[in-house]
Amino acid sequence: MRSPSLRNTLARATIAVLVLLLSSLAVPAPTARADAARDPLVVRTDRGWVRGAAHRDGGRVFQGVPFAAPPTGTLRWRPPRPAERWPGVRDATVPADPCPQLPLTLLPDGSPVLPGESNRTGSTTEDCLYLNVWTPARTGGRPLPVLVWLHGGGHSYGAGSDYDGSALTARGVVVVTVNYRLGALGFLAHPALSSESGDHASGDYGLMDQQAALRWVAHNIGAFGGDRSRVTLGGQSAGSVDTCAHIASPTADGLFQRAIQQSGSCASDGGLPPLTLGAAEQRGSGFAASVGCADPTTAATCLRALTTTELLRGSGTGTPSLWSPNTGPRILPRAPHRAWAEGRVNAVPTLNGNTHDEYRYFTALYVDLLGGGPLTTASYAALIGLQHGGRAAAVLDTYPASAYPSPNLAYSAVNTDQRFACPARADSRLYGTRAPVYAYEFHDPQAPPFIPAPHTPQGAFHASELAYLFPMNSLRLTPAQRRLSATMTGYWARFAATGDPNGSRAPAWPRYTAEGDRIQVLAPDRITSTTGFATDHHCPFWLPSPTSRGTVR
Repeated sequence: MRSPSLRNTLARATIAVLVLLLSSLAVPAPTARADAARDPLVVRTDRGWVRGAAHRDGGRVFQGVPFAAPPTGTLRWRPPRPAERWPGVRDATVPADPCPQLPLTLLPDGSPVLPGESNRTGSTTEDCLYLNVWTPARTGGRPLPVLVWLHGGGHSYGAGSDYDGSALTARGVVVVTVNYRLGALGFLAHPALSSESGDHASGDYGLMDQQAALRWVAHNIGAFGGDRSRVTLGGQSAGSVDTCAHIASPTADGLFQRAIQQSGSCASDGGLPPLTLGAAEQRGSGFAASVGCADPTTAATCLRALTTTELLRGSGTGTPSLWSPNTGPRILPRAPHRAWAEGRVNAVPTLNGNTHDEYRYFTALYVDLLGGGPLTTASYAALIGLQHGGRAAAVLDTYPASAYPSPNLAYSAVNTDQRFACPARADSRLYGTRAPVYAYEFHDPQAPPFIPAPHTPQGAFHASELAYLFPMNSLRLTPAQRRLSATMTGYWARFAATGDPNGSRAPAWPRYTAEGDRIQVLAPDRITSTTGFATDHHCPFWLPSPTSRGTVR
């Protein structure tokens, strides 16, 4: 219990003096400060001044801006702390290192299985909590909408610096791309770590980093021309799953006003709900034992003594699903489906969807390139039997190999519908009960592929829409695809600005309702809404109707 005392008064006075002293160190001398104020490439944050660079389109880019202290040493597996102040003007013209990750498996030509420099090189740098800010060339004096982007990569790969925000800034949006802790460093739960925590829980450090970045945006984005009252949180794949989690997080209340989920669900059947704390701790204990830290009484000290490389090797390659959010910590006290049922959610306008052929990428990677070749009718049936057990006969009856050009495409359709398409629709139906939702399906059958796939035509594969929103030097779009890109960036920008993607003579995008079930199809020179999504993706098979389940699906 705290009571007034001379000691407390002196302590508060001492802290105030220290704050003033630190503040005086965080800014340049008066002359330098005046020069900085006249330089549009120099911006003052609450930690100090940063100097960015001019982009080729006339906008500004600020890279490697700290939003939290390095989570190293005793701060490993702890909530992020505020970044230290710095004197002078900090260089923000080059990106920071990605958070620790192994390089993704390289193809025979030396390229990674996903675009992005982080996927090619990997990283062992734990000092990685940095973000990048892309701003338009001119703001017109009015604060602009903000998109905070969470990268995908199975919570094991990727970096904010992999994304070029220039196409969206050209539409009048300030874009912020974020690094967050990955793998064991970002998502390890363990009884020894839980015992150290005031929450009596562990895990979710990556989610905590993301919310620290959102708090940084609230405090600083105005200096970059952004509007802190119009922040959209968005992400793709794992970044979409995390966005879904933040919608259900009590500690994210007020940090964003809209959301974008691209190919990742967590709130409905078929998606990727967080693990329970117990399940996550059990998995984490197994990981700790695998890296030589089996003794529960010394596990926390043992784990912190390991090098980053030892932790990455323990995680292995090709197992990104080992790491995901879990319930228990204050940031995610309950599962999202329960939070929605109880009305304890940050219900905001949401743009939500998937690509038409999500799983073809994974089939090409794991079956063709890494698994020894295409499926046969027999091996397709055997794989479905292994994965679906007693329901395998029903799956094969719904997706017979004979109904598809190849068993590979049949297998891709099963997993696209079960893991992505129908969960995305279920999230739209759920979210639409409390806030406006705009649902889409990206459907360019000729989208530029990431990997060679002679046995599995890629179609509109997982992550294929990203090249239409974030320019990629390695991928070239046709004129029709560039027109689709222009329409999509317009939709996304207007949604960030108003919560509604419609306007500027673009094809009308109807608000999603469970009754209408209209989903916008984004295809080159063929943008329209459809009511045939559920039939196309066999959603009644995967997710029974509301009347039979008693809940919104």
